[in-house]
Amino acid sequence: MTHPQVRPDPAFGLLELYDDALPHVYGYLLARCGDTGLAEDLAAEAFLAAVSAARKPGAPDPSVPWLIGVARHKLADHWRQAEREQRGLRLLDDEPARVEDPSEAAVDRIRAREVLGRLDRKSVV
Repeated sequence: MTHPQVRPDPAFGLLELYDDALPHVYGYLLARCGDTGLAEDLAAEAFLAAVSAARKPGAPDPSVPWLIGVARHKLADHWRQAEREQRGLRLLDDEPARVEDPSEAAVDRIRAREVLGRLDRKSVV
């Protein structure tokens, strides 16, 4: 009976490369975003994404240039997400203020007082 060969995890190659690659990846990100906290977060995301990518069939051997490419994609994802959030905020800013019906507000206040009154009585018992 033959035993299947266990293939080593290709992500282990990243462990060997990590100490040498981290300053390059972090420096690349910091130079482009100018924020140390963001650069640290994106570097961590880049290495996590690199682990996933390294485990896919046909993935290239991990190298510093390859990791910087992964970091570049993470930075682009960050800027796209930030732009989507800003676009959403601009849309909200452009919306006319919603005028609340005063009778609805009055009903809400009455209900709130009733609920608070019941809670007060239950806590005393």
